[in-house]
Amino acid sequence: GGVGKTTLLTRINNKFLDTPHDFDDVIWVVVSKDLRLEKVQEEIAKKIGLSNDGQWQHKSFSEKAAEIFQVLRKKKFVLLLDDIWKRVELKDVGVPIPKTQNRSKIVFTTCSRAVCSYMEAEQEIKIEPLAWEKAWELFQEKVGVDTLDADPDIPNIAEEVARECAGLPLAL
Repeated sequence: GGVGKTTLLTRINNKFLDTPHDFDDVIWVVVSKDLRLEKVQEEIAKKIGLSNDGQWQHKSFSEKAAEIFQVLRKKKFVLLLDDIWKRVELKDVGVPIPKTQNRSKIVFTTCSRAVCSYMEAEQEIKIEPLAWEKAWELFQEKVGVDTLDADPDIPNIAEEVARECAGLPLAL
């Protein structure tokens, strides 16, 4: 982790918030390592206005999935799923599979190529760590010139620390 996948997905989400688009709903869900389909379902329901119903909490998982499906199948939506560690059965949650006709999109971040395969990703984009020059530039920018110049030993130590971060922006 730490290469910038969540940052990129956040920027995509913010672009949808700031720019006119032709999607009915843009839905952001953080999945994380301890995948709980109920949590994913609740987040989706909240974003499409289903959980406002007083009866929602009393419905079964499959009833909720059916309702989510009924709402989303009529819409053009973007589902942004962040931090997937294992296969998410979207149909179980109630998410219809995007088709050419509805032009809906599902975008997700993961550290695992296997997850991309299980989720049948149409397109994979691998985000690489920064090259050393860019990583060192970012590190210096974040640490600041005053700190780097505060002691003659600091630049060497700082360079060691930056190398340990292996080009990962989050670590830098």
